[in-house]
Amino acid sequence: MLADNRYSPDQKVPYKRVQSSPQAPEKDRALNLEIFNPDGHKKDDKRPAIVFFFGGGWTGGNTRQFYQQSRFLADRGMVAMCAWYRVNTTPFDCVEDGKSAVRYIREHAAELGVDPDQIVASGGSAGGHVAACTGVIEGFDLETENLAVCSVPNAIGAL
Repeated sequence: MLADNRYSPDQKVPYKRVQSSPQAPEKDRALNLEIFNPDGHKKDDKRPAIVFFFGGGWTGGNTRQFYQQSRFLADRGMVAMCAWYRVNTTPFDCVEDGKSAVRYIREHAAELGVDPDQIVASGGSAGGHVAACTGVIEGFDLETENLAVCSVPNAIGAL
């Protein structure tokens, strides 16, 4: 699916920091959630949420792949998010990032105005694999995160 430049997120929040490369561990970067909110959305809302993971064969891709779907769902009452995750690394790192994104959404549900018990993970191609793994693969949880917060979404949507 081609990126669509007609849509843009309402806000961006970092859900995780990662090293840019093993050769430069002092240089880290944020992985962001790009959030599309429904009209009139408030922090004390408890809206269902969906997080999309872009495709790109583990070597590329862009969150814009799901901007149109995110706006469509936000216009219908969901909080929709597009998650950046590491590429040009192992699929295991990608799955770890996916689990970190779901955990962040659940842990920060009150700030994001979402229902922590209504989180969907979805994606395309490699991102579909990331989304599926958040729900069915054990492990690959970053030990520095709050592991008491579940990284498993309540549903997985295939595209």
